[in-house]
Formats: sequence, C-alpha cells, structure tokens
Amino acid sequence: MPETPVADLRDAIERVEVAYEFLISFAGEGIDRETIQSGTGQTKEYLADFEAGLVDGYEAARAVPDSHEEFDTEAYRAFLDDMGPEIEEARTVLELLAEQESVTSRMADNLNGMSVFQSVMMKFFFLDELTGHLERE
Repeated sequence: MPETPVADLRDAIERVEVAYEFLISFAGEGIDRETIQSGTGQTKEYLADFEAGLVDGYEAARAVPDSHEEFDTEAYRAFLDDMGPEIEEARTVLELLAEQESVTSRMADNLNGMSVFQSVMMKFFFLDELTGHLERE
C-alpha cells in the first residue's frame, strides 16, 4: 500500500501508543536512582520513538486534507492548530527526560500523570477514529 498521510498518521499513532505503553509499564516497575541498571538506554529509545511519533503523526494529520478534501475544513484546521502547542509541550517534556543521566519509574509515572500527554494521546486516538475509514482496502 502506498504511503499516504492517513497511513502515515496510523503508523505514527501506533508508534506513539507502543512508546506510551512502555513508559506506563516502566512507571510501575519501581526503578529508582539506586536500582537503575541497564534499562535507561531502552527507556531513552522509547522516549525518542515517542517524540518522533508525535512529530510524524502531527505532520501526517496536517497533510490529510491534501488527499481527502472532506477534511479541508475550518474545524479540522482549528483542531490541529489547537493541538500544536500540546505537541510542542509534550516534546519538550520528552526531551528533558531524555537528557537525564538516568530515568526512574517515578519520572515516567509523573510524565503519565501530566494532562498534556493524556490530551495528546486522546486527540491522536480521535484522529485515528476520524480518519480510520479512509483508504481501507
């Protein structure tokens, strides 16, 4: 299947969801600064995947109207415009966390508790549901 904005959006949402689920699982492991072993490297990979997925998903969502004019509406553009600052805020948090020498479960738990991540995830799931019927074989 050729790459399209809808397919790219779906792919990015799946990548973001996998990374988010990993961080939620990591948050429950109780790893603190004293018990960190080799998990930080893997956690940082998921943080990078999460950030890249946010960027790719947002770009793909913005490109959907290029292929599907029914989404070339003021409401769709306004929804994405409102989502933009949240994407940037979430990226900043992910970058800050990735800069740390070690990542603890508590840090991941705090990230999960931030409303910006809950909002961004739900908006991506909403976009997936909104566009999911497009380009199905």
